[in-house]
Amino acid sequence: MVFSSPIFIFFFIPLFFAAYYLVPKELKNFIIIIGSLFFYTWGARDFVVIVVGTLIIDYILGNIISKNRKYIKLCITLDVVLNVGILLYFKYFNFFADNINIVLQNAGLNPFVFTRVVLPIGVSFVIFQKMTYCIDIAKGNAKPAENFFHLLEYLLIFPQIIAGPIVKYGEIAEQIKKREITWDMFLRGFMRFGIGLFKKVWIADILAKYADVAFGASGSIPFDYAWIGIISYTFQIYFDFSAYSDMAIGLLLMMGFRINENFNMPYISTSITEFWKRWHISMTSWFREYLYFPLGGNRKGKIRTYVNQWIVFLISGFWHGAAWNFVFWGIYHGTFLCAERAFLNKVMQKINHIARWLITMLLIMLGWVFFRADSISMGFAYIRDMFNFGNYYTHVSPAEIMIIDPRGWFIMGLVCVISFVPVFFAKAYNTILTAIYSRPRFYAVIALFLFSLSVLKIIAASSASPFIYFRF
Repeated sequence: MVFSSPIFIFFFIPLFFAAYYLVPKELKNFIIIIGSLFFYTWGARDFVVIVVGTLIIDYILGNIISKNRKYIKLCITLDVVLNVGILLYFKYFNFFADNINIVLQNAGLNPFVFTRVVLPIGVSFVIFQKMTYCIDIAKGNAKPAENFFHLLEYLLIFPQIIAGPIVKYGEIAEQIKKREITWDMFLRGFMRFGIGLFKKVWIADILAKYADVAFGASGSIPFDYAWIGIISYTFQIYFDFSAYSDMAIGLLLMMGFRINENFNMPYISTSITEFWKRWHISMTSWFREYLYFPLGGNRKGKIRTYVNQWIVFLISGFWHGAAWNFVFWGIYHGTFLCAERAFLNKVMQKINHIARWLITMLLIMLGWVFFRADSISMGFAYIRDMFNFGNYYTHVSPAEIMIIDPRGWFIMGLVCVISFVPVFFAKAYNTILTAIYSRPRFYAVIALFLFSLSVLKIIAASSASPFIYFRF
């Protein structure tokens, strides 16, 4: 069930919040569990049974760890093997089987026949959150859930189960037991949801059309097609994913939950290192805390630090998708992060701020080429087309379509304000928030206005476009 779909907005959300606010406090968690089970079962009926079943094992192992510390290593090993095993099977079985068959065919042998595994939506985010529970108890960063239903609510709460932000149990445990629910929080959450919905249907989904034209072309394409395509995808993936985070944070706020932000204007970065501090913050934090630090972090010398950082982004790339182009994308970013730590930052500091930003944006966009392309070879072919300036389209190109289509100007204007003028945006945003907080009615009007704009677009659309990160 997509957040921007009519069935979610006009049926699920009204029914859920009507029930949530009408029942007494002691039943609100029950409503969340029932609503979340229905939401996730809608798109992954078979997988939800596996999630709930293995979560019982997580719950038991967590209790054992808290009561008898001598079994920590055994319990953590069992928990990691269980959860990583689930991830490997559902997300990577087809990938490994296909590659084994390629090797067999190249060796002149018959490939083996197998039944393809269906990838459940949001499996990576579900598994990452499951793994943090026992590990955090073992590290002393969280206490075991008071009962299984608290843990079930933490994992399956519908706003962020499919695409994050990744939340650790210790960050939300107290809010599950007791939280403040006010009209002001509901309005703030509603406005945040409306902003996210607006970004999804009015920016990301429109930019997707231009990106799809360029990346969906067969053979070589003119350089203007290529540049418009990758620029469109660069902002599509940001507005698509940050829209989901906005909507998830907003929905949770409407329920009385507060979670951390997941994006901090990543496209104003002047280095790849800064970009990863601003992009998908919860995932970056997860890899740092649960992989980079256990590998030794930067405590074992420079060479080991580079190796650890490179391994983290290799795995991060593979986490994003079971395909070699995602692995290459992870290696690409890991290599630049190591280079920046080794020498590149010193070189970049010698040039002016705008030049550093332009170089960083170019590197980010080149990386997104491999993220969007169907293969590594297609990615290199696309980049070749980007820099083949002698090959341009003489008829109507995507660039000209954007000029003809007034929505193109509107979208590019929003992109500039939100992504390239952070100081102005921050001041305007704070001014608006100050006015809103002092005038609750005005606050509600703004939220409804943004929401209505999005709804008008949804009604005009034949179907809601799924979020890009649903497949991860």
